[in-house]
Amino acid sequence: MIESWHVREALRPRFGSALVDIPGIWDRTAAVLRDYAPYRDTFSDLAARLEDVLFNTVYEQLGPSMGAQMDNGTVRRIRSAELKDAADDAMGVLFDQLKIYSVTYDSLHEYFMSAGSFAAMRVLYTRFREFMPAAERKILARVIRDSRSREYWESWMDPEDRQ
Repeated sequence: MIESWHVREALRPRFGSALVDIPGIWDRTAAVLRDYAPYRDTFSDLAARLEDVLFNTVYEQLGPSMGAQMDNGTVRRIRSAELKDAADDAMGVLFDQLKIYSVTYDSLHEYFMSAGSFAAMRVLYTRFREFMPAAERKILARVIRDSRSREYWESWMDPEDRQ
């Protein structure tokens, strides 16, 4: 079951602890994720809903300045263009809980290819590897290494894919 704290931890690096630790702030985001039904929703539709909910939630807390205090003490303006990536971070919470079936792999893979979802790519690499050709897994590993810092992927990437 997806709870608010799952969303909070997924968004902490992007928005900072001061914002994400406000009690109840991510309840609506978690509710959108819990409401997902594969027979009714596409991942693209869900991501769009999440982006809207995230914008409204962040705007309600920060106001028009959209200035969030980061964990290093700086204040950074949250830009609306970032909310797509924040929605993807939140989608990762759902992706981590998907059942491992070929139909789920197909849906997740299609979403990754069409939307460029980093969260989908991470979950394809970590949880759906048996459905993926080895060459494709190597490509995903390279893209992950090239797009995120080592601290992000080092704990879950296979040692043979770390170079």
